[in-house]
Amino acid sequence: MENPLLAAYPGLSDKLPHCDFGTYPTPVERLTGLEKELGIKGLYIKRDDRSSNLYGGNKVRKLEFILGDALKKKATHTIAFGYAGSNFTLAAAVFAKKVGINPISMHLPQQNARYVGKNLLYQKLVGAELHEFPNTASIVLGTLAISARCLVTTGRLPYVIAAGGSSPLGVIGGMSGVYELKRQIDAGLAPVPDFIYVTIGSSGTAASLALGVKALGLPTKVVAVRVSDLQYASFPKAKELADGAARILGRYEKHFAGITLTEADLTIVHDCIGTGYACFSEDGMSAVRLFKRSCGIDLDGTYTGKTAAAMMHSARAGALKDKTVLFWNSYNSVKIEQKTKGVDYRTLPERYHRYFETPYQPLEMA
Repeated sequence: MENPLLAAYPGLSDKLPHCDFGTYPTPVERLTGLEKELGIKGLYIKRDDRSSNLYGGNKVRKLEFILGDALKKKATHTIAFGYAGSNFTLAAAVFAKKVGINPISMHLPQQNARYVGKNLLYQKLVGAELHEFPNTASIVLGTLAISARCLVTTGRLPYVIAAGGSSPLGVIGGMSGVYELKRQIDAGLAPVPDFIYVTIGSSGTAASLALGVKALGLPTKVVAVRVSDLQYASFPKAKELADGAARILGRYEKHFAGITLTEADLTIVHDCIGTGYACFSEDGMSAVRLFKRSCGIDLDGTYTGKTAAAMMHSARAGALKDKTVLFWNSYNSVKIEQKTKGVDYRTLPERYHRYFETPYQPLEMA
């Protein structure tokens, strides 16, 4: 399927190189099992967890434009950043390898959980080069060293991707999901939502949805639920990304010129993060269990579970009564453990072994 953003503005295709990674459109489904319990007249989910058969989630749309730019610049290597269990460094590795670019993943340590090991093994399987560093200062120095090595061995610096793919190009990629949703609304497959609930971790996806909604003139409020530190997830960060994307688009299409994000366009919920990033919460895991039981849909404890918990709090407080709500599922639903059965964790760098040899955090589900 042609990218719906580029289809709406054909002049962008020649200006913004992109790759076709996804399986689109991702479905919109009604969650009737949850509606009555939560007192919502229409509860829907955008299944971006099904965005690709290789690895789903919200990263795919971003990487279509980011890696399109990397190919245009003839990159031989990419460097992506995240915590040890990063969904983004995994997605970046999977899709960089798909287009013939060598992926390098740079990690910081995090709380242990089952998904951490699965993500690391899949990166190993696709041939990513993995490095974990104790803190941000050392990851900066490590990036400089690896960049210098690439320059010496290939004659080119690696293509450095912002954490989470949260860059103006990544935002443009993410906007395609909103344009896709508008097509589904126009086709009668979904109503116009009053609210879209989405996770905000590195701010890119929330910025994408808010900018897309504004550009299309939809009467929809985007509610982003913070799951990481304020330095990564905040309105100023989202505004910076969205405004940067609008400036790029505005160079080629006058419709986007002058669009800027305001606080009326994006509401951020700060009180569902629990004790910190990747630390599972009671409310978040309760939401994970409820989604699984009522809808058969898998969420996760780090991102989408906390977002679902925030939505449920608002619903039970009456704030969503008689409203139409869309939950934007940014999680990956591809069963990657089936792909990594033959990968021995001891082939990973030694720093990662503890994620396979130490207990998971107490709220980890069986």
